[in-house]
Amino acid sequence: MKKMLLFLVGVVFAFAFDWSGKVDWAISYNTAKMIAQKEHKLVMVDISLSHCPPCRYLASQVYSNDKVANYINSHFIPVFYLADRDNIPVEVQAYFTGSTPTILFIKPNGELYREIIGARPPQVFLKGLEEIYNSYEGKK
Repeated sequence: MKKMLLFLVGVVFAFAFDWSGKVDWAISYNTAKMIAQKEHKLVMVDISLSHCPPCRYLASQVYSNDKVANYINSHFIPVFYLADRDNIPVEVQAYFTGSTPTILFIKPNGELYREIIGARPPQVFLKGLEEIYNSYEGKK
C-alpha cells in the first residue's frame, strides 16, 4: 500500500508544473484584448505544449525571472495557452503555425504585430520584449 501511495504521489508531482512563473496571466484572450484596448497595450499570447522542453524552460526560468515578469506585467497584457489542453481562440489560431513555444504580440484591434518562436535565456528574452515594446510605442 505504501508503495502504491508513493507511486501516486510521484505521478502527481511529475505532471504538476507551474506554467505561470511570476507573470500575471489574463484569464482569457477576450479579457486580455478588452484590457489592451483600454490601456493601449499589446496582448502577449504564449502558446506552449505540455511536453515541450523549451516551453517548460520559458515557464521555469524566464517567466520566473523578476525582471522579465515585471516587464511583461507592466508593458503587455499576457495570456497563456497550452495547445494540447486549451481551446485557443479562433482569432489567435489564425496566427499560430504549430511551433512551440510561440509568443504572439497582438494589437488591441486583433492584428498580429510581432512574434517570437522558441525560448531564449531571460536576458535575451527581455531584450526582445523591450525591442517589441519600444517599436510599438514609436508607431502609435
